[in-house]
Amino acid sequence: MKRLAGISFFFMAVTACAQADTTKYLRGFPITGYMVELNDSAIVVQVMLPPGQVIKEKQLGLTRGVYRKDHTDTVQKGYGRCHLIKGPYYYFSISGNRSSVALKEGDLLYTMMDKPAIYFVQLPQLASHFILLQDVYEKGFFDRHAIFDSWTVADEKTIIDSMVKDIRFTGNYFLENDVSMDKLIEKGMFKGQKILSVMAGCQATSLSDFINYVIARPRLYAGREWKLAEVFTTWLSEGSPVVRRQ
Repeated sequence: MKRLAGISFFFMAVTACAQADTTKYLRGFPITGYMVELNDSAIVVQVMLPPGQVIKEKQLGLTRGVYRKDHTDTVQKGYGRCHLIKGPYYYFSISGNRSSVALKEGDLLYTMMDKPAIYFVQLPQLASHFILLQDVYEKGFFDRHAIFDSWTVADEKTIIDSMVKDIRFTGNYFLENDVSMDKLIEKGMFKGQKILSVMAGCQATSLSDFINYVIARPRLYAGREWKLAEVFTTWLSEGSPVVRRQ
């Protein structure tokens, strides 16, 4: 138990240092279906990295579940180090899973990576939790791997503008076709207004508040694909909680 606490504390300390060290960032990679039990308490998992991304041998990783049906799905599921590298495949021996939830394909392995020379503000931070936001037609607004190869201020602005348009389009569509969905917002910054009306008039500042909230509270969203309009609607209905960035 002491060893587990020590590893967890170490990982949190590394994360805290990385936040001050602009050369590092924490990134989650989905584990593949390849899993081999070593013994009752350890299991080998595999992650596949895109070209240009490298994990060092002996590098520490921490595993977490992704949301499937309940918030308890997102528990920490152990830790370990990279012990084998074969081309784009990296193998970690994971132990210390004190939860009652087994590792599953698609769960995330978090490790510290060298920060790329890109515009690293909002959308790359979403991608670092392997979060993908989609438009109303289920097309991703960005690529969760390629975003780390090249991303500029102009790229971010273009996609944010597209996201705002998608939210407005969805709000207007339902205002015209199913006004019964225009529920009253009962708390938060939009209290007293109606959901679809707020969406139809969505501003980039509101979207920015939502993205900052997801970045600060990623557990529910990490490792998954979400329709932007749907999760933005949920955020509005729950009072548009805001996490101000430092």
